[in-house]
Amino acid sequence: MKKVILEAIDNIGQGMVRHKQLRLRRTTIVPVIFFLILASPVHSNPIPDPVDPYTILHTYYETIGGIPRLKSITTVYTEGKTEYDGLLGRFKSWEQNPLRYRLEEDFNIILQIQGDDGQVSWKKDPNGKVTILRDEQTIKRRKIALGFENFEHVDPTSSLFKVSYQGVQQINDHSCHVIKICNQLNPDVLLNFIDRKSFLLIQSINQQPDIEIHTLYSDYRNENGIVFPFHEESQILPRQKKEITQVEKRIINLPMEPALFSIPLTTSLDYHFLQGNCSENIPFQLIENLIYLEVKTAKDRRLWLLDSGASMSVVDQGFASEMGILPQGNIKGYGFGANFDLHFVKLPAFHVQGVAFGEQTIFSFQGLAEKFHAPKCYGILGYDFLSRFVVKIDYAKGQLSLYDPKLFSYKGQGSVMDAPLKNGVFTFPMTVDSIYSGRWSLDIGSFNTSIHFPFAKANNLFQKKGAYSISRGLGGEYIEKTIRFDHLAIGKDMIKNPLISIPDDPGTGATSSGELIGNVGNSILRHFILYMDYENQKIILEPGDDFHRTFPQDNSGMQIGKNEQGIPHIVFISPESPGEKAGFLEGDIIEKINEIKFDRHSDLLLIKNLLRQQKGTKLRFEISRNRQKKNMLLILDNPYDS
Repeated sequence: MKKVILEAIDNIGQGMVRHKQLRLRRTTIVPVIFFLILASPVHSNPIPDPVDPYTILHTYYETIGGIPRLKSITTVYTEGKTEYDGLLGRFKSWEQNPLRYRLEEDFNIILQIQGDDGQVSWKKDPNGKVTILRDEQTIKRRKIALGFENFEHVDPTSSLFKVSYQGVQQINDHSCHVIKICNQLNPDVLLNFIDRKSFLLIQSINQQPDIEIHTLYSDYRNENGIVFPFHEESQILPRQKKEITQVEKRIINLPMEPALFSIPLTTSLDYHFLQGNCSENIPFQLIENLIYLEVKTAKDRRLWLLDSGASMSVVDQGFASEMGILPQGNIKGYGFGANFDLHFVKLPAFHVQGVAFGEQTIFSFQGLAEKFHAPKCYGILGYDFLSRFVVKIDYAKGQLSLYDPKLFSYKGQGSVMDAPLKNGVFTFPMTVDSIYSGRWSLDIGSFNTSIHFPFAKANNLFQKKGAYSISRGLGGEYIEKTIRFDHLAIGKDMIKNPLISIPDDPGTGATSSGELIGNVGNSILRHFILYMDYENQKIILEPGDDFHRTFPQDNSGMQIGKNEQGIPHIVFISPESPGEKAGFLEGDIIEKINEIKFDRHSDLLLIKNLLRQQKGTKLRFEISRNRQKKNMLLILDNPYDS
């Protein structure tokens, strides 16, 4: 197994407000004007089907009261019930032109707050940390939202919007006009399905590079002469997530104080340095390109993984149960390849050498510890741990340094890069082979570096030679190809002959992302000393002691795991690899390699290191296949360039 643990829990908590924001705010690509339906009685005779989309839009707005009346709406207050992946809660929403909003969602176990002060968007995580959203797509979508607020989309001469008529489509029992709205700033597409008789909005589809949001509207009610849908049901694809909203109250033009939308202050610190310092140096273990820290809880000390790709920390549910912590509520998460089920828990106070944290709301996952063979790992420290500090990782020295962000000042000569957080993950520019250039995510919870499926498909990267492997995350297994490229440029530095993986299938997780090129993990980062500055949304890279080092790679094309009895066996063989050419088969039990015996107590790392020896090395195996002993000879060779 390649990625033994999850590579990212991308935007699980944040997604709960993000998708609702797209529908409840007036300031998004799906503006409230598309929800203001029928200010006058339904026409007794159907309006003839116009073929001009602008005619449909103008007829629509005239039917619901006219654009001047809609522009007179300056504020909207909404509250009601919400359900997200079966998690029940309540929400309150305040909206004010231009582009101001505040959304609060209370799911009992978790409270989420997000908003916009008219200048920037912001969010407050469940443990009190406030982040300003300034990634490129958020900035573009704010401009698009402002265009909708100003009704630019109904102007055929608009330089921002392009509107087209897509014909008639049946949605449940409704025959609907389909109106497509594109924009000049990004690839987002909005499809609106408007009933041909009543001109009610029946469905909308918001298409973005990473997701599609399909929303059905019903339970229309008249508020001050304007009819709103009070019930919405959304499917978020390919994330396989579902959200239901039932509005109970909506007030138009309610006076609102500007301070309501202001960026809130981060609540009091949920950590402190035990020695009264403003920083702490902590040793870590780098095993198979993953960073493990010792975490002390009320139960004992155990290893946890450090993961900047996780939107919230995670604890093994079995370990949580040992501490008497019960799960509360569930939600679907999505990792590198697919979706999986998570629960919420209240983790009591814990500390990592020299730094103590109070109680935190985090995720739990049943069977997390079983995902690890060695070392056994019982939790993942994610965004809600890392974002409190400026984080320095010296891979060569095996040292993690945590700094108070208010007192940190960088004086080095490294590459300082702007890296806006997207769903809590740093994004930064990088170029591969002087051709494939754009923004990538930075993920210290990923042992390798990978290109997302949409970018690989658009650039015909599947045609390149490479070695196949099976990767495994919390969502299950998937196949990917690892390819050797010529070089990559990151900051002021260049890495030669990097290995980068490509998923064989888009999946439903982060591999399906289309807004970023890919994900940079420790296979590249370990050449550097890395700084992660969450407060200023910057990363710094200094060449480390291992910058010029060539790290051993697998030269067999075989992946080794343990079977149900805990005995080492072959779980996957790449086609045309040295392992396949030698005649090995998946399922072969490994008993000896060069007279070294293996059993259920053996460390898989020893076998993997034997397979990472130089090209031409001969390894004599004794295996068991269908209960028969066999002697096999493996000659190591480079599986990536053959």
